[in-house]
Amino acid sequence: MVGYPALMNPSDAFSDYYSELIEQSYDCIDRIVINAYYPLGQSGGGFRTWWQRLHGNEANLDDRHIQEMAGDFSRRLRAFCAKAKVPFIPCAAGERKHQLAEQYLPKDSNFQGLFLVLTAQVPAPLWEVYRNSKGQITNLRHRPKWPYIKHYYFHIIDRQWGHLTIRMAGYPPFGAQVVLNGHERVERQARSARLTVFKEGNCFIEGSDYHTLGPVASRLKEKAAVAEVRELCDRWIYSTCLCFGLERAQQQQTNFTYTYSVYQLELSRNFLFQRGATLDEVYQNLIDRTRHSLDIEKLKTIFGTRHRPHRRKIMIKRGRRGPELAKVVQSPTYDLTVLKVRWGNLIVKIYDKSARVLRVEVIVQHAGELHCGKLLENWPKLLARMEGMLTRFLETVQVAHVCFLDEGAFDQWAEPTRLGSRRLAGLDFNKPRIRQVLESLTALSTKPEGFTLQDLAQEVRQHTGWSKSIYGPRQAAYDLAKARGKNLVIRRDNTRRYDLQPQGTKAICAYLVLREKIIKPLLAGATGKRNGRPPKNPHPLDQAYLQMQQHMVKTFEILGLAA
Repeated sequence: MVGYPALMNPSDAFSDYYSELIEQSYDCIDRIVINAYYPLGQSGGGFRTWWQRLHGNEANLDDRHIQEMAGDFSRRLRAFCAKAKVPFIPCAAGERKHQLAEQYLPKDSNFQGLFLVLTAQVPAPLWEVYRNSKGQITNLRHRPKWPYIKHYYFHIIDRQWGHLTIRMAGYPPFGAQVVLNGHERVERQARSARLTVFKEGNCFIEGSDYHTLGPVASRLKEKAAVAEVRELCDRWIYSTCLCFGLERAQQQQTNFTYTYSVYQLELSRNFLFQRGATLDEVYQNLIDRTRHSLDIEKLKTIFGTRHRPHRRKIMIKRGRRGPELAKVVQSPTYDLTVLKVRWGNLIVKIYDKSARVLRVEVIVQHAGELHCGKLLENWPKLLARMEGMLTRFLETVQVAHVCFLDEGAFDQWAEPTRLGSRRLAGLDFNKPRIRQVLESLTALSTKPEGFTLQDLAQEVRQHTGWSKSIYGPRQAAYDLAKARGKNLVIRRDNTRRYDLQPQGTKAICAYLVLREKIIKPLLAGATGKRNGRPPKNPHPLDQAYLQMQQHMVKTFEILGLAA
């Protein structure tokens, strides 16, 4: 058995707070999408140079010959699939191609190579050639509106990475995308190392040894993974895909070499709780307490078919030897709640997997949003930025979940403050504008790159319906200065972006909970009459409200207040 060094569980505010309830945790890269492009073919002049290398001149560079190359690609591929008995299936728009491919996965565990080809019409850039009456090229450009052209989806089994997909355009310069999955890579490494792994869908569940899986998964975040991913792409894209458009001799003749850049990435942190019932209680309370304060609009629950187990199941039977892997592909069997926060092309999700696993996932739909370079060489920087986003989001959610107010906090906030040499007024919670600003600050606290004055002004207007003339960046700057004077907000170095401090998130969320969950319900119940019958099975929180309201009525009577 191959040994792996022990790795400490990923640390963050959430796992530190619930360390007694969490058994183990691990980080892993999920979906990976790599763009493959030929740099010389991205500009008109470069494409003409490549065409001259291929044909010796550009006399036949026109739309008809470009279409003929696409036709040759299609005929060669169809002939190969017919000879090799590889299924070749046209797909309709909107069809889930990855789910279709799962039906054709090889049964032989030792299989390696191409097992399925799908084709579909997808919009893509296409070169068009303009010539004058003398036959001279006057313009070579992409069509203003991308046309729908045939793309081919090569589904491949790799011995190290498992199922991967290469999507390639049939027209030159044959742009492509390589789709990988980090969990499949880790699973195959675990199999070769004879580790016991239980896998459900795209997640390692209870019964797996997270302590040994952690170091295996962490290798994908190292710099050495760049060479591994590049070697994987080179291994299949030239010999299995591009060969139908350009023969090997033509590739060498024109020096056709792909450059790789990262397009999409997913990174997840998975927490294995000791008991499923504990996970359900923690997660549902977290959603209930943070949804309003963090302004989380996207909250979706998929109802499953049975409740979570309250007792721990023994997943490994006695006497079982060697590696044990289990894959389960089925509809959810437990109530699945998805908490989703989206900022442009950056998405953070929290949801529960299986009976005892809670997953926090960062999804980057366009790597350019991370502002640290998209080339494959920047792989470690991209993952480090995503890991920072994940840790910060967990910290924000945790402080909003477990919030508190220091003694005298309201009095201190109401006092005048200073920011540099400026003397500013305090934060008066009796003013609706200040309350709206604080709520907007908590809503912006999950933004990965921080927020600007314009973001704050827009968030306040969205909550209140005010016009830009009533509340714009000027008013936001004044209110934000007061919050900075109270050390609730800090400014990022050498930028015009701001972050809400963790202690500021705690204090503001505590105020919101106090106002929305305690003061308002108590006053409403103490001063208003309740109509209708009480529920047969009241919620414990409703029972607590009822008892407190009864005490409030007695207090009002003693103080002589009219109820």
